[in-house]
Amino acid sequence: MGYLRIYEVFRQKAPGDAHVHVGEVEAPDAEAAMVLAKEHFARREVCCSLWVADRSQVLRSQWEPEVFDAGRAKAYRRSGGLRASSGAQT
Repeated sequence: MGYLRIYEVFRQKAPGDAHVHVGEVEAPDAEAAMVLAKEHFARREVCCSLWVADRSQVLRSQWEPEVFDAGRAKAYRRSGGLRASSGAQT
């Protein structure tokens, strides 16, 4: 048997939805990975599209606390929306 690679699988439930990571499959190539992904992640779940990505081709960032933790202290950047008071006129 040939060399198996790990492919990450992303599923889209409905047109317009984001593709969401649902797992991984091991396969010798992308075509076989797609067949396995369909079998494992699309047979019993709602699905309109699948992506498979060779894990070795995914660029990953390294954990850098000064970069990734910096956004947590910036609550002013998060929008909670505006709430109308009970007496507001529309």
